[in-house]
Amino acid sequence: MKFYQIGELAKKLKISPRTIRYYEEIGLLKEAKRKYGNYRIYDEEDYTRLKFIIKLKLLGLKLSQIQELEKLYREHQSNKRLIPRLIEMFDEKIKEIDEKIANLQSLKEEILNYKKKLIEKLLEE
Repeated sequence: MKFYQIGELAKKLKISPRTIRYYEEIGLLKEAKRKYGNYRIYDEEDYTRLKFIIKLKLLGLKLSQIQELEKLYREHQSNKRLIPRLIEMFDEKIKEIDEKIANLQSLKEEILNYKKKLIEKLLEE
């Protein structure tokens, strides 16, 4: 089994060591094992979990939502409850994105109309 010190794990995942420590503090990552010299060491399971957390964040989930998923998994030791909840979260995120797109489209139309009026005004002079 491969083990990583916090610096090499952070570098491999392109996050800061502080982020890894923070995820430990809030319970998203189990407390790291300690090596002689009190160095934190992480295993492949930690690496995989961090990759999953990073992916969920990139997909727009908040840490509080990821914590909720972690709690569900701990309580049931299964993905049977986690996956449906994750799907709900993604549905909520998709709805939020659709609303943002609609608002941006509306803003774009407003800008185009205003621009058109400005050009007409310029040509009148």
